[in-house]
Amino acid sequence: MENRVKPFTDKMYNLLSLLQLTRQEFELVSEEMNDDPVRLTLRGFAIETNQYEQELKSQLNMLEIKETTAVSFIKYDELLRSIHSIVNAGSLKEILNTCMATECFFEKAYRNVLNEYFPYQSLRDVLVYQLNGIKCSFMKLKLLNTFQ
Repeated sequence: MENRVKPFTDKMYNLLSLLQLTRQEFELVSEEMNDDPVRLTLRGFAIETNQYEQELKSQLNMLEIKETTAVSFIKYDELLRSIHSIVNAGSLKEILNTCMATECFFEKAYRNVLNEYFPYQSLRDVLVYQLNGIKCSFMKLKLLNTFQ
């Protein structure tokens, strides 16, 4: 059973890293924004990812799943470049388009974990809930982009 749980554990800790990284980056970007609706939306997204990060840490701690040497499956450099380009973007539409481009990173990270052998049903439910919440947040960004 341990051989089947290790890939799951590695992917969970990679997901935690992604949540932490994007939260920090969106907080930095939201501080640079002048447009209140966009700044509030990005700040809300950062708060939401912080909540999800804490939920996952709590679940992993409760299940006594310890971090192993994680193998990264997400191109963090590409994600960081995408988020950092927000600061240099010329228009509000470019900023929103860049933010929405990060949606694929979240979808990939969550699907990667959910497609793995999953020994903990309650944790699966939490991940599905979080993925749906993140998709909803990106939908808000898309709607904001439509009205800008």
